[in-house]
Amino acid sequence: MSFAKVTSLPPPGSIHLLASHEEFEAMYSPGPDQAPLKEPVLIYFTASWCGACRGLDWDFITSEFPSLPIYKCDIDINKYTSGFCGVKAIPSMLMLYPGKRIVGPIQISNTARLATWIHTTLKTA
Repeated sequence: MSFAKVTSLPPPGSIHLLASHEEFEAMYSPGPDQAPLKEPVLIYFTASWCGACRGLDWDFITSEFPSLPIYKCDIDINKYTSGFCGVKAIPSMLMLYPGKRIVGPIQISNTARLATWIHTTLKTA
């Protein structure tokens, strides 16, 4: 099986679409010609029809954590990754660390709680 190459993380302060499980696998388990993660990555699971998902203030989150790479996984587009990660409800968050360490998934639908969770999770890394 061939995995998509992740050549670089999204620019700071931006959110990148995680469109395929292959892209997730390239971060989670990089191939021999791919660089492993060097920093934590936030993945949030969402859907276009989810009202609670739309209620999260991502402008605030990206401004509070400007160096944190953030990936958006739409469960209607990338169905396999949400199942692989054990997501049962949305919006859910997951922190992926170098070395295949995963924190989450955790369901969070409040911006302040999300910011607190990110801060606490990064602090205990």
